Amino acid sequence: MSIIAFVITREEIEAKSKEFEIHIANVERDYVFGWFISGIFTVSELKDSIFLKGGNALRKGYFENTRFSSDLDFGIPGDIEQSILLEEINKVCDFIQEKAGVAFVKEDNKVEEKFLASEAPIPDLKVYEAKIYFKDFYGKPDHLKIKISMDITRFDRILLSLQKVKLIHPYSDASEVSCEIQCMKLEEIIATKLKCLLQRQHAPDLFDYVYSIKLLGGNLNKEEVVETFVQKTIFGRNPHVLKEILHKTPFDFFKEFWVKTIICAKQTIFGVEEAITFFLADLEGLFSIYPDNSYYQFAYFDADIRVKIMKAGREQTLLKIIYNHQERIIEPYSLKYLKRKDGAEREYLYVYNAVGGRSMPGIRCFVPENFQSIENTEEKFSPRYPIELSKAGERPENPYLFDPNRPTRSPISRVRIGSSYSKKHFGPKYTYQCSYCGRKFTKTKNNGSLGVHKDKNGYRCGGRHGFYVGTKY
Repeated sequence: MSIIAFVITREEIEAKSKEFEIHIANVERDYVFGWFISGIFTVSELKDSIFLKGGNALRKGYFENTRFSSDLDFGIPGDIEQSILLEEINKVCDFIQEKAGVAFVKEDNKVEEKFLASEAPIPDLKVYEAKIYFKDFYGKPDHLKIKISMDITRFDRILLSLQKVKLIHPYSDASEVSCEIQCMKLEEIIATKLKCLLQRQHAPDLFDYVYSIKLLGGNLNKEEVVETFVQKTIFGRNPHVLKEILHKTPFDFFKEFWVKTIICAKQTIFGVEEAITFFLADLEGLFSIYPDNSYYQFAYFDADIRVKIMKAGREQTLLKIIYNHQERIIEPYSLKYLKRKDGAEREYLYVYNAVGGRSMPGIRCFVPENFQSIENTEEKFSPRYPIELSKAGERPENPYLFDPNRPTRSPISRVRIGSSYSKKHFGPKYTYQCSYCGRKFTKTKNNGSLGVHKDKNGYRCGGRHGFYVGTKY
């Protein structure tokens, strides 16, 4: 059996591993990432529409020595069929195998939906997850496979213009992969990292933000960063709310996972305490372009309450609160920014009131000014409904507190007692989208089965199952 000659030597991979003090598999993956990105932007039909974003956009498009990211994140402005995407991926694998000698296991490659609509951190987010496998560079008898995870966001909405940059490939065969790639603009990448910090506690997001600011300093358009960040959230009426929430970020979570999740060359890595200190100091200047108009006092939950709500949702633990001077034990499910009939917009907290208050247990909607106190408990609860707190800060798919399609009832109209119109469902309603035709249905039960129905064009649809989209309380 002939031995494939690699463009890069195993000795170089091992030397890089020792130089950076990271595992060989991470160097191998980073090396293949360079070739894969080159293939996408040279031999693939996707090259004119797709763009690179996320951690590897920083490493492969902007900064040679930043952290190693474990996956590839791409966006496209429209849609693409799974089968076509898989064909393009396999075409790139053939290109790399021919040019660099990397052996792919194409029969194991797959493209799937990454999550259901209910799990999406942003309403209507559609992401394919591609899993691509190649054999390690040592040709061991057991043919150890290394996985590449690639996310492709369809209908990806960007705010700043895409950038053409030269691919960064810090290996001896850089000339072989040299090409121009299309990336999300650096300022928008960093703004996205801030939004991720708002909604989740992932150490790599903090590292990427601090590294970019430390390295670039005045060469980064911070006004563009913060303006883009604000546009990606619900806090446009008072961006200082964002600053306060970020200030109250539970950084102990970062301290626990910093060493485990940051894969970086020893010459580049910095400690979590330094990162936190730098980040907090930088926030003041970042938001200085916005006046503090105190709007959040009535429109948003403040940082102290919000942090405790998010912690309870993440850990699925009960909250003990005093609301309207009544002690209650609640299960938190959703923070939604909704519009009333009079046009006023504000955040509403939807919970299950388990104990306390003036009425029986059930779904309740709370507003911030009626909180007298809030405490986290250690008591776990089993969710009765989907917990959607990871979407807090995003505009919901349905932004209305009322039904905008229902005409206002005349004040003189009456409903006959005993008629079918007097029946009303109290409790949450669930939206499911037919997996076949795409029509959405509102159900009183959290069940994805669908009956006989017609598609949007009036033709009978064969779909009988829907994906969960959201809950209306």
